[in-house]
Amino acid sequence: RLPKSIVQKEIDGLKALGVKLETNTVVGKTISIDELMNEEGFESVFIGSGAGLPRFMNIPGENLSGAYSANEFLTRINLMKAYKPDGTTPVKAGKKAVIVGGGNVAMDAARCAKRLGADVTVVYRRTEKELPARAEEVEHAKEEGVIFKLLNNPVAIHGEDGWVKGIEVVEQQLGEPDASGRRRPEPIEGSNYVIDVETVVIAIGQSPNPLIRQTTEGLETQKWGGIIVEEETNETTRKNVYAGGDV
Repeated sequence: RLPKSIVQKEIDGLKALGVKLETNTVVGKTISIDELMNEEGFESVFIGSGAGLPRFMNIPGENLSGAYSANEFLTRINLMKAYKPDGTTPVKAGKKAVIVGGGNVAMDAARCAKRLGADVTVVYRRTEKELPARAEEVEHAKEEGVIFKLLNNPVAIHGEDGWVKGIEVVEQQLGEPDASGRRRPEPIEGSNYVIDVETVVIAIGQSPNPLIRQTTEGLETQKWGGIIVEEETNETTRKNVYAGGDV
């Protein structure tokens, strides 16, 4: 989300403080937390690996070409320079793109698709009042020309010859509040319709990558994958192993 020059400044600042950066390293694959502590001699570890595992809607058509998770869409555009015509893994947003979701990541994906030349619609199953994205993110998306179709929920992605051709949505109405206190969206029977579209980006949230918890014995996690920590210190159930942030 930040301009690359600002990110570079942050990295340079860390290096100037004497921080050593090990790139191209996947903890849990390249090296484990046990190896870092027992073999490499590190006394403590802080896990700040975020939530990078995309969630899907489990509806028909999610495996069609032209349907992306927001993670893949943004990683390819931002990290792999897919916005360049000669990029090694080009991303085509097509003439029309639908972004499913209402968080900050959905706004990022919408604005990236818009900059790739597509007419962009954000589909979200609640009203603008319930949009989880920051108000300024929503405002900026609107300023760039992103359209919002609220109180709509996708039920299927339609394809032709293996490629996305449309997304079927059903209109919603808000019912009673759910466990989180937000009013639960309920489908309006018979209100289904199809939006013609070439690209669909699913941005309905992420959970932590299971790699670290699968390769670290004694590290207790929530059902959804979040690492359990001691509130005062952020220490996990493993001594001298700490965690914070989205993970």
